[in-house]
Amino acid sequence: MSSVISKAMPKHALPAHIEFSRQLAPYVTDSISDSTAQSLTLAQLCQLSNTDVTHTQLEYASIQGSAALRRAIVTFHQGLNSHQQQLSADDAVTFSGAQEALSAIYQSVLCPGDEIVVVTPSYPSLVSMAKSLGVKVREIQLRQSNGWNITFEDFERVVNNKTRLIVLNSPHNPTGNIIDSALAESILQLAKKYQCYLLSDDVSQASNYDDVALAHRYLDYQNSIVIGVMSKSFGLSGIRIGWAITPNKAIMDNLRAIKTKNSICCSATDEALALIAFENSQQILATNNKIIVRNIALFEQFVEQHSDILNWYPPKAGILALVAVKNVQSMRQWSTELAKNTGVLALPSELFGLSGNYFRLGLGQRDFASVLMKFAEFIKPY
Repeated sequence: MSSVISKAMPKHALPAHIEFSRQLAPYVTDSISDSTAQSLTLAQLCQLSNTDVTHTQLEYASIQGSAALRRAIVTFHQGLNSHQQQLSADDAVTFSGAQEALSAIYQSVLCPGDEIVVVTPSYPSLVSMAKSLGVKVREIQLRQSNGWNITFEDFERVVNNKTRLIVLNSPHNPTGNIIDSALAESILQLAKKYQCYLLSDDVSQASNYDDVALAHRYLDYQNSIVIGVMSKSFGLSGIRIGWAITPNKAIMDNLRAIKTKNSICCSATDEALALIAFENSQQILATNNKIIVRNIALFEQFVEQHSDILNWYPPKAGILALVAVKNVQSMRQWSTELAKNTGVLALPSELFGLSGNYFRLGLGQRDFASVLMKFAEFIKPY
């Protein structure tokens, strides 16, 4: 008799960018594709506050997240945006990172056979999670030929009566483009017209060093959800706190229920540290944005010096951009050689759903100049 154990187990694959990074991990000492702003040490963060986190009770945290943290989250988003509706702590829920939040949102509002609209290239799970649920993905493909820009007409062409969810991300990972306030308002009206859900991934919205018009009022719409996280603009990826905000009570009930089937609650210690970060957000974000601005200027000069090899559009906001590399047949092979020869990791754009000779550039790290020197040695032969 064959035993049950002899049956093949389900096969689960790592996201492409994580698998690629894992394969090169033995060679990598630096990254030129990091999606986060500069981190702080635990000591540096705690020095910003009079709060002594050592008194944090190490017990289960609230399922929805501590009330103080949720109030800080809502206040933070209302400071960045132009909602007319007053939000409360009850409109927010914490998660163990943005990925858990995204997964819970997809499970909350999507059923097999539904259609969603996603701007691509994108963070891979925005597409893969939908497909795993049996959902049809309609993509708006950005192109370098028009500067990675997106228009309202792009959305008009794909959003229709079958659309269940529109997924937005601004500043955009990985192109660095934006959905400005005027376009955001037009998309909001389109979502209202078709009464579909609207999800805005705002994880890098606070990286707005040029004060471009990023404010939106999505959360005035009952069927909207906005997500954020500690890891991107704040640079605090070691604090595993993400969140979702929605005025929709039915969605919020679903999000809480799904969270209890996964993490149950976030770390009480992480929530205490996240609250310190929010209380000192102006200082943290100002420092991180100065680093990004400096790195953009450095890379502008670098591209001018290597214009025979490289081309790019600087980001309009956020931490990321795409860089085109000329005369390369395989970006995977090129990136592999870069890692093995210099220790520098560069993630090809195909890992994010865009074919062609591009890699994702991260501009948030303090050591960017020294990593760029290693990168320069590698591209000399090209």
